[in-house]
Amino acid sequence: MLPPPETPGRIPVLLLDDHRVFTDLLELSLGLQPDLHCVAVAHTAREGLAKAAAVDFAVAVVDLQLPDAGGLDLIPRLRELRPDARIVVLTAHPRADLADRALAAGAVAFLGKDAALATILAAVRNADAARPVVEAEACLPAARIGLTHREYDVLRQLGQGLDANRIATALGISLHTTRDHIKSVMAKLGVHSQLGAVVSAERLGLISLGSRY
Repeated sequence: MLPPPETPGRIPVLLLDDHRVFTDLLELSLGLQPDLHCVAVAHTAREGLAKAAAVDFAVAVVDLQLPDAGGLDLIPRLRELRPDARIVVLTAHPRADLADRALAAGAVAFLGKDAALATILAAVRNADAARPVVEAEACLPAARIGLTHREYDVLRQLGQGLDANRIATALGISLHTTRDHIKSVMAKLGVHSQLGAVVSAERLGLISLGSRY
């Protein structure tokens, strides 16, 4: 099958997601927008890479969990095929650590699938913006429990087994400030020890203790 012709003035979008009902609905929604259109849909990483090489797209909307590969591994491969394309991640598991890894891999936006359609469409439209889009309030547990960006940095360091002294050195802050952040993290998580904070954070999906995605 030949790829669909370019539509002048509309942003071409590639969808990669194994959830067929979801992609059908999103494809329909894109087609109803005056400035967006879907040029291809893929349900596996292999199919996605083949279509990425065959069609011209400006934005790829990528799920993190595909049957034959992880979306995190797929992001740099898509960027190699289309260096100017922008990657928007949509996931059913919107965790803060995954958001960091997706943005580090080259994504420009990270959203949960429970985000409003208007939010998803806005992320696709604004994928060329310099500032990464992370739907924190809707998606990331760290925002839900009120952790500041610095507190989350400290929590991640705790998850890696660092003590307060090493965290202070790693983040370039004072030991006193580090201890204050640790106390605040424990209070917000409702625990009474650093180990409790790590266990609770892993259970909430704030950090990953060695899991692969």
